[in-house]
Amino acid sequence: MPNRFDMKDFKKTKAQLIHEITELRKRCATLEIAAGERSQLETEIMDARNYAESIVKTVREPLVVLSSDLKILFANHCFYDTFKVAPEDTTGNYIYDLGNRQWDIPKLRFLLEDILPHATVFKGYEVEHDFLNIGRKIFLLNAREIFRENIGSHIILLAMEDITERKQMEAQINQLAFYDSLTKLPNRRLLNERLSQAMSDSKRSGRYCALMFLDLDNFKPLNDTYGHAVGDLLLIEVANRLKNCVREIDTVARFGGDEFVVILNDLSMDKTESASQAELVAEKIRTSLSSPYLLLIKHEGKADATIEHHCTASVGVALFINHLANQDDILKLADKAMYQAKESKR
Repeated sequence: MPNRFDMKDFKKTKAQLIHEITELRKRCATLEIAAGERSQLETEIMDARNYAESIVKTVREPLVVLSSDLKILFANHCFYDTFKVAPEDTTGNYIYDLGNRQWDIPKLRFLLEDILPHATVFKGYEVEHDFLNIGRKIFLLNAREIFRENIGSHIILLAMEDITERKQMEAQINQLAFYDSLTKLPNRRLLNERLSQAMSDSKRSGRYCALMFLDLDNFKPLNDTYGHAVGDLLLIEVANRLKNCVREIDTVARFGGDEFVVILNDLSMDKTESASQAELVAEKIRTSLSSPYLLLIKHEGKADATIEHHCTASVGVALFINHLANQDDILKLADKAMYQAKESKR
């Protein structure tokens, strides 16, 4: 039978088409709005990224951004200028591989792999290293781990402050403040600190310590005959000989003029045995200092001359333990013993 066309069905179909077209237009409009918002968001993200990168580029300290697997994502100009590396040899490489692995530093590994994952932020981490391109440097590292939610991964921001010059100046100031400029031995200020530390260690360990006061017996005639420059040569040689007579844990200090002080740490718990140990060192010192000194005298416009000088030393020893005496008392006891030794030679 022929298919009859019903106007009612036609009208219904037309209404449906109009509805579908209307909904489609609404959807298109929604998509256009979303696309516009997305484009605006992408523009804002790009602007924010460019703004952040412009800030990073203007930072006057080396700065790198690392991926979670420690590959370099970005480095600023100061990083390239400081470490003398090129961008094409940096971005995308592991930080440890930079410059023929000169960045494979144990302390840096410890910071990035052991400390930072647990701390997230770590400031003031000091690293000293010999770099191939720039020599020995000391850097203060500030690191921060940042989680990027949009891609679900971590990045590490690593800033570096070159404190080499500051450390060198601090060392020079420390040298001037605590060490004798001629002999390079600890001066009286550092001696007092070392003596205080020895007394504290003695209290904790229950072991005796000893303080020796030394005075050179034949120093003034050398100064009077050849001048202070030659006397200084003798003092320098005396300082070297004294250091060779004691252990690393002991202290040799210049007290002033031709007077020296030696602190012997960590002797025996027994007083008699400690006295015997100290006397052995004192005898070693007396023997060493009594050996002839060959001093090279330089005169401008004249040939150099070498003189042989004989010089002995008087040594006074005072044992101490815990805090049974104060620092002044210990020094006075050793000084008194030294003068008794000097008088016994006359």
